[in-house]
Amino acid sequence: MDKTCILRFLTWLDAERGNSPATRNVRLAHLKSFFHYVRIENPALADQCENAMSVPFTKVEKHPPEYMDEDSVSHMLHTVNPESRDGIRHLAILSLLYDSGCRVQELIELKVKDIQFEKGQRIYVHGKGDKYREIPITLSTEKILKKYLKSFPHSGNDVLFTNRKGEPLTRQGIRYIMQKYAAESKKSTPGDFSGAAHPHLLRHSKATHLVNAGVNIYNVRDFLGHTSVATTQIYLTSNPEVTRKAIENVASQTVPDSAEYYSADEKQSLMEFLDTLI
Repeated sequence: MDKTCILRFLTWLDAERGNSPATRNVRLAHLKSFFHYVRIENPALADQCENAMSVPFTKVEKHPPEYMDEDSVSHMLHTVNPESRDGIRHLAILSLLYDSGCRVQELIELKVKDIQFEKGQRIYVHGKGDKYREIPITLSTEKILKKYLKSFPHSGNDVLFTNRKGEPLTRQGIRYIMQKYAAESKKSTPGDFSGAAHPHLLRHSKATHLVNAGVNIYNVRDFLGHTSVATTQIYLTSNPEVTRKAIENVASQTVPDSAEYYSADEKQSLMEFLDTLI
């Protein structure tokens, strides 16, 4: 396995498999990681490893993530029947997924003891990098969770959300729930979903709504559990209107109004000059 072999593999991914540049880069990153390991374990192969690791990544055009507006999220949640057992379970899953901005895996691993109802409603999430973070939740989400726990009693160490068999939910299970109610919502309001509905869409939506509301980007970073603010900045470009309002806000604080900018003598001199042009 050398550089030529890797280049042929990457070409095959593109031409035969039809993979995107982002997928190609993921595959290449794994190969580079492997050769980095080999170079450490067997220095005699260092030249071959360096050669293989020199294969460049493909440039990928970055686009703002897709998201649902507040009305679309509300429409979807209101399609759930909270009076049925399945309904309250599904509503609790979708409401918490949006309200907390959790990753799907974080929600799957959430336990009953990780919820704090008194003294500031919040959940404790075990995220990437083996790090825990506190996420505040709204009173409405708290009420839904309490109603869910009355219908589905759990002990503190139990996983919060399970399927009908009492087993922990899977990613596929949560995707099914999301797609079910997204389809119901689209029947009444066709404009709610322009693309595919998936659980991570709720995380993108929550992050975008926070940014659009003017929440500091560093607070959004901590809320989402990002390691770097550079990851969070993709949400800044989702709505050009937010950028426009930010520019106007800064301008209003730094650029004086033109009517008050010039003195009376300067205004008179300007008028006299303009009269000479007539």
